[in-house]
Amino acid sequence: MKIIALMTCHNRRDKTLDCLRLLAAQKPCGAELEVIVVDDGSTDGTATAIATEFPDVRILEGNGSLYWCGGMRMAWRAAAEEDPDFYLLLNDDTHLYPDALQTISAVSHDHDDKAIVVGAICDPDTGEVTYGGLRSPHGLIPANGPTEPCHTFNANCVLIPRSVYHILGPLHERYTHGMGDYDYGWQATRRGIKLVQTGKYIGTCMLNSTGETWRDRTLPRRKRLQLLESPKGFPFRERVCFNFRNSGWKWPLYVLSPLIRIVFGR
Repeated sequence: MKIIALMTCHNRRDKTLDCLRLLAAQKPCGAELEVIVVDDGSTDGTATAIATEFPDVRILEGNGSLYWCGGMRMAWRAAAEEDPDFYLLLNDDTHLYPDALQTISAVSHDHDDKAIVVGAICDPDTGEVTYGGLRSPHGLIPANGPTEPCHTFNANCVLIPRSVYHILGPLHERYTHGMGDYDYGWQATRRGIKLVQTGKYIGTCMLNSTGETWRDRTLPRRKRLQLLESPKGFPFRERVCFNFRNSGWKWPLYVLSPLIRIVFGR
């Protein structure tokens, strides 16, 4: 069995190296583990540091315009040439526990290796859930013991089987930075593909701050609008794509929702 881990990074050398060290320490239950990292134009020596410490990691070079979704698509397509049994989507700011890969692989095996398995991720200090599976209308699902079905996911650590890739392919081309993972999960749900979250936390990651983003109410409205339409925000065309594909007949309202929130200071 072959698993290929996919990562993309930009100017986070230390975080990327820490993540790779924790990944290298995993015991993948007899599986062959390969790693592909897209370095999207880093200027802090990330690619050189990875090549020095992890010579077996395959590094693909971006020009700085790929962002997260673009980098993950590049890595995924390169991995697909080998047609592995599983793809492991992994964010470089996620700190995996030593048994993370064993846990996520065991859950996959329990579902006949046909389900998307989402790793539950918690805050390193509080132990509260920060990323993982999401279930409508409640949002994030705490890891309280049993595995939990979910509708979509944050791709901090997600195991996707070959059979799902052959149906859905990589992340949708429309997304630049965010929302590609949410879209992927919803599209899987719409096609009857099972999504299940691990019953325990498999790693830690601090929740991203909303400061200096379009959600930051302390910023002027004009600045918030600029940030909304930036590559790391939720640009108009991407909002249209996401909501048309996933939000039913109310999709135009959801497209306008961020604008309404900004105009009214919410």
